Amino acid sequence: MSQAKRIAFQKFLNAMRKLSTEVNDSEICKRLEILMATSKDDLPIAQVNALLADPRSFDPKAIPEPYTQYVRHFIYMFKRNGKSSLALLEETNLGSKDSAISAKKATRGESAETSLAKKKSSRLAPKKAKPGKK
Repeated sequence: MSQAKRIAFQKFLNAMRKLSTEVNDSEICKRLEILMATSKDDLPIAQVNALLADPRSFDPKAIPEPYTQYVRHFIYMFKRNGKSSLALLEETNLGSKDSAISAKKATRGESAETSLAKKKSSRLAPKKAKPGKK
């Protein structure tokens, strides 16, 4: 059970954790993590990507049975959180792209944490006003 076989599980679990706002959500994430640890197989990565790309139109029955209830709860959390859940999921997708980019930069000598911090701060930092001529 190597980590490479658990990519889809981890991706789904991370997305669920980002949408968690209530104690109930956290408990469901813990149960999914326990199920993930005891399971021999990973979720189909194509199915998980489809779920994360468009949760509202995803059919939970497309995921194998022990995980269907978790997919349903994920869709419920997505709908409950509204527009903020879209931003969180986009951040999750950007995070995976950022980690790949930062890994490339790390091989060139720049640390992964530094490049991620720079990228996030540049997205969040307000634009400075240019001083006008008097």
